[in-house]
Amino acid sequence: MTARRNRAQRGYTAVELMIAIGIFGIGVTGVISMEKVTSVSNQHAKNLSIATHIAESWIDMLAVDATVWNYPSKKGTGAPNIGQTTWLQGVKTNANTVNDWFRPAYSAPLSFGPAFDALGNAVDPAANPNDVAFCSHLRLSWLYQPTTTGNGLIRAEVRVFWLRSGQGFAQTPCAAGQVANVGAAQGSFHFVQKVSAIRENDQ
Repeated sequence: MTARRNRAQRGYTAVELMIAIGIFGIGVTGVISMEKVTSVSNQHAKNLSIATHIAESWIDMLAVDATVWNYPSKKGTGAPNIGQTTWLQGVKTNANTVNDWFRPAYSAPLSFGPAFDALGNAVDPAANPNDVAFCSHLRLSWLYQPTTTGNGLIRAEVRVFWLRSGQGFAQTPCAAGQVANVGAAQGSFHFVQKVSAIRENDQ
């Protein structure tokens, strides 16, 4: 009776302790890996949401830009003044191609342009290049050429992009002249693209 009671009270052996530590370690490793995947997924979802908001903001800003794209006279006489717009004047007159993407200029009066920080706030890429987390390009092409009745219609495409996790890029992606380089390095970026139609203001 005494020997049996002593064996019951002597506790875990070293082998049992090592097995328990091993099982615990495997469990902890799994939890840490799951937390890492969750963190990366949450960050991507956040970036996707911000980029989508930026693209929608661009569509709205182009619609606002169209308010000054009209005819000087209500009767439709004179030449269309699309040249007075901030960004719509970049519309291509020829057939649309992949090379028609361009980086829009930053507008100081509107405090809006191609570059945005990590929270989706517009920044001047020339004055604050280190704050740029998202960049945007435009592609504008005619759906209907304007006539004397003032019914011009532009197809507006917006792409917002940011670097993939762990990816690098030799140049500053949002610098002027990097449109073709970004398009050729699609594996280095995430993209969000929005398409809309911008109508000429005939009032």
